[in-house]
Amino acid sequence: MYQQVLYCFAHPDDETFTCGGTIARFHADDVRQTLYCATRGEAGKTGQPPLCTQEELGDVRAQELARACDVLGIDECILRDYGDGQLSQLPFQQLVDDLFKIMESIRPDLIITFPPSGISGHLDHQIIQQATLEAVKKTTFPTKLYYNVIPESIAHLHSGKIHTTPDEYVSMKIDVTPFRAKIAQALREHKTQHLSIDRVFPGVRDGDINRLRSHEYYQLVIQK
Repeated sequence: MYQQVLYCFAHPDDETFTCGGTIARFHADDVRQTLYCATRGEAGKTGQPPLCTQEELGDVRAQELARACDVLGIDECILRDYGDGQLSQLPFQQLVDDLFKIMESIRPDLIITFPPSGISGHLDHQIIQQATLEAVKKTTFPTKLYYNVIPESIAHLHSGKIHTTPDEYVSMKIDVTPFRAKIAQALREHKTQHLSIDRVFPGVRDGDINRLRSHEYYQLVIQK
């Protein structure tokens, strides 16, 4: 069992959309977990009808993230303000160095981030993946880097355009069925993002958790 896990993502809600069940499962096993979130999500939607102004959105999403982290069992959330939709404009080495310092400080034995596609294709997702990969390569302690992925064989279960990974690359499969209620609760904490939640997880805000994923999948990239 892992002792310390670090999740590296770009926006508030990435953690719940991708691996909320894994976080809840590890929390039940008393694993210490840290989330690194590179932006405050201020360029996202404010809801329909709007739940806040666009100017308020970054602060509101930071609060939503804190509540979701409490639900899932994140011990520490490191929230940066590098600019939603602007990670490609940030000096790449700055992001790598920031991640590297955090990794060296907490020395996680498991690190999780997006695959190179970013799953949705979002450029911020792709940049955080690239920076995480480069930071892990520099680390001086034993660790594993996994990408959170969607296998090709279950692509039909997902709505909207997503990037999948060939099944043969999947090296870890975590049963999150017992934690569906936690995933749903955390999703509901991201209130301003209800349009995305309804599109990706139809019915979950109304209490229907039966269509939520039963497993979360990972590709091993680095083992040191």
